[in-house]
Amino acid sequence: MSTLTMPLDAGTVTFEILDQLQEHTPISWGGLTAAAGRSYSPLQGEAWPDYTVFPDRDDVDQVLVLDRWYDEDGQRGRTMLRLPRRTVGDALDHLHTRQPVCRFRASQEVDPFDPEGSRDPPALSVWTGPVIDAADVPATGPGPDLRGGRVVFRGRLSDRTDVLEDHPGMEAWEKLILEQTPALGEWVLRSGSHVIEDLQVHEHATELSTLDEVLTWAEQWLHTAYGSAYPMTVNSFVVSCAGAGQPMTVRVW
Repeated sequence: MSTLTMPLDAGTVTFEILDQLQEHTPISWGGLTAAAGRSYSPLQGEAWPDYTVFPDRDDVDQVLVLDRWYDEDGQRGRTMLRLPRRTVGDALDHLHTRQPVCRFRASQEVDPFDPEGSRDPPALSVWTGPVIDAADVPATGPGPDLRGGRVVFRGRLSDRTDVLEDHPGMEAWEKLILEQTPALGEWVLRSGSHVIEDLQVHEHATELSTLDEVLTWAEQWLHTAYGSAYPMTVNSFVVSCAGAGQPMTVRVW
């Protein structure tokens, strides 16, 4: 096992040594740093990665890239990619040419290319898209074009803006829905459609300056929607917005 305090350059980290690194070993690439060994957890509210990269067990020069999204035939996109070197850095460099990489994580995942599902090889999870902090998104008046990007709130990365509109088959199961009125000066908070009647909430607010404040305001009511006696924090969220200057809708879990 390797014990390191300084981040490893992703360009020197091959897929073959990923599972030999001590958990939490930092790996750096393009100004981003990720800790090895920690898998993402959708059950804890983390957004699904856009890509997951596995080493090809039949070709030492190739990796297998699994796209999150399904094609018209209902199959998840799979690409065999030949790299100059089979390193985390080379894989990130390639994916960055498709869309900007905003987060990555190196861990072990169940191999979807193994028909028996018995292998858990080293894997690279990659999130892409431009990211804006919720504190930089105005809650009143015209806002920026958020389409295709993500919002980060206290380190929590949202799913892609408009992901629900772009993929109609997805269902949110949100606990709260926050809607900006057409005049862009007021927010309406209501319970999600799956929240039972006894836990329904409906509130209005006008003194909110940023999306960060909107999400913080929502936390006051989140425990009610969950039927909890204890305060709760935003675990997961997604933004919908038709374009710059258009009203936003935020779904919160």
